[in-house]
Amino acid sequence: MKRRIALPLGAALVLLITALSTGSPVFLAPAVLLAALMLLGGVSVRWAARTLSVGAETDHAAVERGEAVRLTVRAGHRCPLPLAPLQLSVVTGPGTEPVQVSVRQRRDGSGEVLPFTADHVGACRPGARTCRMEDLFGFFSKTVETPEAGVPLTVLPNTFALTPLAFFPADPGLGTMATATEDASEPVDVRAWQRGDPLKKVHWKLSARKRSLVVRHFEEPTQPEALILLDCTRPDPGLNEAATRDALVETAASVMKAQEGGDNDVRLPLWGRHPTELTLRMGLPLVFERLAQVDFSATEGFEKQLMDAARRLRQVGATVVITSRLSGRMVEPLIRMRRLGPSLRIYLVSDTPDRADWQPLIARLQQAEAEVCSVRPVRV
Repeated sequence: MKRRIALPLGAALVLLITALSTGSPVFLAPAVLLAALMLLGGVSVRWAARTLSVGAETDHAAVERGEAVRLTVRAGHRCPLPLAPLQLSVVTGPGTEPVQVSVRQRRDGSGEVLPFTADHVGACRPGARTCRMEDLFGFFSKTVETPEAGVPLTVLPNTFALTPLAFFPADPGLGTMATATEDASEPVDVRAWQRGDPLKKVHWKLSARKRSLVVRHFEEPTQPEALILLDCTRPDPGLNEAATRDALVETAASVMKAQEGGDNDVRLPLWGRHPTELTLRMGLPLVFERLAQVDFSATEGFEKQLMDAARRLRQVGATVVITSRLSGRMVEPLIRMRRLGPSLRIYLVSDTPDRADWQPLIARLQQAEAEVCSVRPVRV
């Protein structure tokens, strides 16, 4: 702004000095006119900046990746003085770069309609991030940040067909009843004796007290669950980060969907700034919404998360690991998981799954009877 105002300000001063030196109104009139235009421009820009209002809305609050969205951006001010069209820096969706949009203030309240495709999974607030105001003559300009001008939009993951997980018969808890510690004085639950109940289930002390036969009631056997371990650390540099994130999230969503309707629950812990745990009992719509909000902000290495998970596999009958990296430090806890009993399936998200440095590691995992699959990110 200083460079742009320096030239007309210098010209006005030269004209004013010339007018005062010569006493001629020929030089005074353009000096006064130029000064008035600069004053008008400065006042209009400051007035517009103080009364600026920016808003946005979308035709959907949640869409699946790849669907079309219409974003309407509105901008206005209460300055009656003329201004150049407002220049907005607009974010249209998660994982996209801002685009520059020129908006004129309209009396009917309508705005600029920006159709776009939701190319990446995530949650964001599409709308203007900054607004640049300029007077008609280009003397003054001002950029105002408008971070709250967007509206929430969630881009949900797509899913693809996967083979349901195999729960190994050797899993502890599969087809067996959880052993309850029996307390003869305070059983967990009892009911009246029915024909066919074995005598060993009869609670004799309580039956003598009630003068009628009652039997202990045991809970149904606990089915083993599936554990999904999603690499929530930021993908390695050099990868197409947005496409890699999409593939990681959509693979986790696909595993969840493949297990829908089964007897086994699925557990998916998420690490990062806001750690949480998803389960299939929450319902797929809520699970997909939470997966779309994964920000891949975990600071601890995925290797440590694997080692921690390998110590907690009591009721796990199948384990799924989803990652975009593979190293020797990861192979050891993965093999340990497999040796503890649960089936193990690994999804490697990469454009080059046949990398030479990965082949010996994949061979070790396959020798341990782990299933290794590859998923290629979709570039847009």
